[in-house]
Amino acid sequence: MALTELGEQKKLSFKEKFAYATGTLPSGFFSSFTGAITTFYYAWMGLKADYILIGQLIYMVWNVLNDPIFGTLQDRTRTKMGRYLPWIKYSAVPFTIGFILLFIPPQGWRLQTGGEKYQIALLIWYVVSYMIYDTFFTIVYLAHVSLAPQMTFDQKERTEINGLGSILTFVGMGASLAFPMMYLTNPTSTKIAEFQLMAIIFGIVALIPWIFIVKVVKEKKELIPKDETPFWEGVKYVFKNKSGLLYMVYDGMSVGILNSLLTGMFFMFSWIFGAINLNPGSNAMLYFIIPALFAVIGIPIQLKIGSKISVKAALSYSLWTIAIGGFISYIGIMTSDLTSSTTIWEVPSNIWLVSIGMAITFLGFSGDFIFHQVMRADTIDYDELQTGERREAVYAGIACLFGKVMESVVFALIPAFLALYGLVPSNPEDPTAEPITPTLGIGNAIKGVATGVFLMPAIFALIGAILWFWYPLGKEHIAEMRIKLEELHAQKRADRL
Repeated sequence: MALTELGEQKKLSFKEKFAYATGTLPSGFFSSFTGAITTFYYAWMGLKADYILIGQLIYMVWNVLNDPIFGTLQDRTRTKMGRYLPWIKYSAVPFTIGFILLFIPPQGWRLQTGGEKYQIALLIWYVVSYMIYDTFFTIVYLAHVSLAPQMTFDQKERTEINGLGSILTFVGMGASLAFPMMYLTNPTSTKIAEFQLMAIIFGIVALIPWIFIVKVVKEKKELIPKDETPFWEGVKYVFKNKSGLLYMVYDGMSVGILNSLLTGMFFMFSWIFGAINLNPGSNAMLYFIIPALFAVIGIPIQLKIGSKISVKAALSYSLWTIAIGGFISYIGIMTSDLTSSTTIWEVPSNIWLVSIGMAITFLGFSGDFIFHQVMRADTIDYDELQTGERREAVYAGIACLFGKVMESVVFALIPAFLALYGLVPSNPEDPTAEPITPTLGIGNAIKGVATGVFLMPAIFALIGAILWFWYPLGKEHIAEMRIKLEELHAQKRADRL
């Protein structure tokens, strides 16, 4: 990054902003597929809910441990490329391999094909492949999000970078989401084979952004601390930072919301909206167009709130709209005739109420994609002013611990809700049956799906919105911090470069 005569950093070029933002494309690709992981393993492979719970408990332990470990290691790294770029460069390929492994378990291990005897083997594949994928996901994205706070200290530029990133995230999700929806809503062996091929293709394509980032994005050497921060001292800094603690809460709730919506979406299409692609005579698709339009409308609203009021206000708006919309959609389902339905090829009698709720939810849905990393950067800035040094990867690793727990909680709770309401893998002795069967009736199955896809994220958002009131970094505080940071960084450049 070039410097002005006064020692201040120049504005970022569009190429630098765009290069960094492309790193969100792989997460967009992969989230569409991993959002379907419960559908794939529970509804298709027939891995039972209690095994998924065991798998998520094992995975959760490693998932919680690996973030602070790799965050600390990355902040201790010293190379010519910097602290974070080498981790991206050498981890991108195994990241893709881990993603692909997750979706290619032997099809002979399906419950309806091989029976109960392969449940343990399938559990092991589920856990091990998930841990490989998550380990390199952690490494790559800890490094990626650690680059952003040091690229610029101008909140407008940070919002622009993350705005680009959110657009590319939606592009990635939009380009890839159709394939899990197409292949897993009503899966067959042929569809699953095509789904697995698409997972391989998207995994390979996802390597391109990392190559671009390593070539274009540069780290600021003057911001590398002279001394390494001991692990427990880094933990202490995070927990002493009030904004850091509130960030942890927010991160956990946002992970819970996103994973609930993505995981529940596949069951929602099949069981609440009558598998629209198999019921072409219905007008249900119209009621999805309205929420989609509101998702687009919500982006400029979020940006306006963030620029005119504050990032804190924009994220608060996001949480409240998701909470209110989720509760309305849930009420719409629970008061409809679907809860006493005898066939899944129907749409709710009051689908308009469900659509209104989803529209309100999507008005605020983009907020996390636009402002999550901006708010993380503000929190790291605040810590630097308190302690004198920056620890981006330590914050990325430790402050997301709650989010890692919430990821496993959601992936375990949704199949648990489905099983509780009687929607379970079919008996392997009846290979002609649908992959999952409503043993307590279709109405109960629909209640279970509505609980997972509408009620659960609404509760997460409500808790987050209430606690977010105490987040300390408002617009005036951010402006004061920037003045002090410019002075501090000018001194670091004079001392270290």
